[in-house]
Amino acid sequence: MKSVALGFGTAATHQSSVGQSCWYAQVRRRPRSASVSCVCAALALLAGSPTAAQPPTLELLSTLEGPADLVAVDGDYAYVSAANELRVVDLSEPTRPAVRGSLSVIGRIYFIYVVDQTVYLVCGLDGVHIVDVSNPSSPRLLSTHQTAGQALDITIFGSTALIPNLMTGMEVVDVSVRSAPVLLSTEETPGYQWAIGSHGPLVFVVDQPHGLHLYDVSNPEEPTALGVRESEQLVQSIAFGDNNQVYVVYARSGLVEILDITDPVNLRSLGSYQSSGRFQRVAVRGTRLLTPMGRAGVELVDVSNPSAPTPIGSYDTPGTPGGVALTDELIVVADGTALLIIRE
Repeated sequence: MKSVALGFGTAATHQSSVGQSCWYAQVRRRPRSASVSCVCAALALLAGSPTAAQPPTLELLSTLEGPADLVAVDGDYAYVSAANELRVVDLSEPTRPAVRGSLSVIGRIYFIYVVDQTVYLVCGLDGVHIVDVSNPSSPRLLSTHQTAGQALDITIFGSTALIPNLMTGMEVVDVSVRSAPVLLSTEETPGYQWAIGSHGPLVFVVDQPHGLHLYDVSNPEEPTALGVRESEQLVQSIAFGDNNQVYVVYARSGLVEILDITDPVNLRSLGSYQSSGRFQRVAVRGTRLLTPMGRAGVELVDVSNPSAPTPIGSYDTPGTPGGVALTDELIVVADGTALLIIRE
């Protein structure tokens, strides 16, 4: 299982074969239904007219006090960061979360990626720290891959790490020996490499302002450029769900578009969800989409029908959610000053 949470620089020079195929998709905003006041609902009931059901409120199970900016979950453990510190939190008893271990690293943590008892901490100009968490009470720094630019995100395919560098392109790194990562190749895009995601060997690089650059990294030493999907709005990040779908988060808009990636050369828009929040990242698991809503907390959305996403729950957190994560049963929120464990 794997679980996946910015900067300035000069634009990179375009040196790869990206752009051999190019396609476009119109992004449409879906207006949200107007809320119905209690008075109107009562009048509608008296008149015998049906009223729209409101999403149920989610249930808070527990709160773990302490700084919490980002979170990733793998199995029974949550990996929580604040500034340059990583905490390992045991969630096996969701009503009683407990810190099992911690580790401080060089540089602020901008993103956490967990796979196979290994945590990758993305730390901007300080590169990517690779941490062994096989012993939760004693996380151990194995190595640091010093990136050429400012690392903002990471994704893993097999034993290959793919790291967007903002200024210097996507680095392809062999992490088969975690204590000795090796740079294999670099792929540049014309803009700023802001985020990344992968579905098997298919890799999406978020390039601002040019959209999504697609690569096949079946051969990590020679990635194949598949094309570019441009958009009128800036793409902020992406998340992958089930059924060959990718969720594209547009910057400063609250808009999430759902794409079918069955044919990566001809991506197809399945629908979109217009949230009232403004966020940088979302979490997806199964047919559920979780969006942080700023001071309004978090919102859970049913995306089983991508053409008509439906809100199914919300929780107004005390702080401002940064990182969010989903398990089969739990919602985990890094709320600034505490980690919140929520149940549907």
